[in-house]
Amino acid sequence: MNLSSIIKLISFGIFFNFGALQAVSADDFSDKIKIADNKLLVEQYEEASTLYQNIIQSSDVPAVVAYAHYKLGTLYNRQNRPEKAKLEYKAGLLSLKEADESHHQIAKYLTRALQTGG
Repeated sequence: MNLSSIIKLISFGIFFNFGALQAVSADDFSDKIKIADNKLLVEQYEEASTLYQNIIQSSDVPAVVAYAHYKLGTLYNRQNRPEKAKLEYKAGLLSLKEADESHHQIAKYLTRALQTGG
């Protein structure tokens, strides 16, 4: 199995676990999220960061926004920037709370990351 196939499987697993594909309008962002996730996996942090920030600014789907915040927090942790990571995790939880979707699966991951530092 080549690297591209592995990345696709990982990305699909992440989307499935977080439930980001539950909302039909989330499909509009699935390609952008996959690209950003792939950039993160190959440590192209600047490009990944820009993509996640664009998703946060342009999506109206709370789960997609929360997922992008989660991944941006992960990126900051990999760069040894734990305070920025915490801000992203909190922002992700806030976006779900404001949309009354705090029960969403991604909230569990954000909460765990916030408690454990990533």
